[in-house]
Amino acid sequence: MIRWIRVAVALVLVLALSASVYWGYTLFLLATGLIVFGVAYGWPRLTDSPQPRATSIMLALFGVGGLYAAWQDSTAPYLDWLPVLAGLGLLWTFVQNLTRGIGASYAVANVSAQVSGLVIVLSASTWVAAITVPGDKEAIVIGLASLIVAQCMTALPWPAIYTSPLAIAMSTAVAGILSVLVFAQAISLAMALVLGVIMGLLVAAVDRMLGLVAYAKFQAANLEASQNIEVKKNVEKARSFAVQLALGAAPIALGGVVVYALERVAS
Repeated sequence: MIRWIRVAVALVLVLALSASVYWGYTLFLLATGLIVFGVAYGWPRLTDSPQPRATSIMLALFGVGGLYAAWQDSTAPYLDWLPVLAGLGLLWTFVQNLTRGIGASYAVANVSAQVSGLVIVLSASTWVAAITVPGDKEAIVIGLASLIVAQCMTALPWPAIYTSPLAIAMSTAVAGILSVLVFAQAISLAMALVLGVIMGLLVAAVDRMLGLVAYAKFQAANLEASQNIEVKKNVEKARSFAVQLALGAAPIALGGVVVYALERVAS
């Protein structure tokens, strides 16, 4: 049942982005900010970062910085500042981990996890770039619909050998149906099918690579230090929600890269 939390998170983000496509550029920017904050809060808990608060602050700052940079960039490719932010974020990550001391445990794993989170939050800025690209925005709506359908398939209580192909098939079918019945004049069937396939693959890959973390042992250090059963339960519940929050928001953030790339190819 807890797997459906990520679907609820993804649904809220998808509805916010889809609606704001037609309501205004500023609202779309704010909706994209929800993705950044979702990943920023959930990612350090998902990866059991020894510095969860500092990592959340870092991810939130660079994620918002990426959104602002894409919003202010008025010329293609609209992401000129992204490499600079990625470099600064990498530097921050090393400095932050050096503060733990030279002999800190799991330093490489922690740096890798932080850099991965940085890539994901910066990917959210591609949604802002995608809506800035001249032309129709129906690809954004189709991409978001494919994402949420794929998320629903991976949340089914079946083995991944069934849910992953089902996620790809259903996201492709939904993208094709929308392109034919709703957005026939705005996007070709071939482009919509490609978009659906990639979105399904993306969600299935995230589910396979990160989904098992949801069943990993809950922050061992915190639980061992606590002798109170109720405190242990609260820690477990808090981390469970944060894990599902990250798993729901991460595919949405990465999906912007796909939509942006296809829009640039088609424009």
